[in-house]
Amino acid sequence: MIKPSKQFMVHWIMAGAIFGQISLSVNAIPEKVEVILDGNSIGNTPIRKNTITPGSHTFEIEKKGYAPISYDIFVNSSKAINLDFFMNPIYDVKFKTEETGLIFELNDTHRWAEETIGLQLEAGDHHLRVFRMEEIIDEQVMLVDQPMTFQYYLKK
Repeated sequence: MIKPSKQFMVHWIMAGAIFGQISLSVNAIPEKVEVILDGNSIGNTPIRKNTITPGSHTFEIEKKGYAPISYDIFVNSSKAINLDFFMNPIYDVKFKTEETGLIFELNDTHRWAEETIGLQLEAGDHHLRVFRMEEIIDEQVMLVDQPMTFQYYLKK
């Protein structure tokens, strides 16, 4: 039986590390978005000629003024991985009402009773519920597509 030499084993392990790498490119709208792969920054988009190993990975995409993205991926052996991300902008929204005794809830998470508040909301639809004494008295969808002031009036 022939035993492989230590040098052969080292070359075999290094070849596995080199050939186990898969070509990676990442694009995003907007451009110049920071890409964090498994907790380490790999630069700003567009990213070309980077590599990734097979297995589970987490991408975090971040840019000031945009909603962050977290993306989990399982990479199989392949020639290339091309990822494209579209980031939603975040807008300043002022919420005002002259109604009294109401509690507002946005997206099942944010609750307030003030007549005027400022929020930073991701572009898109947001679900607003209005309560009086723990009873829902109104529900509606707010479309946020720019900085805005949302004036709430109780439906009569």
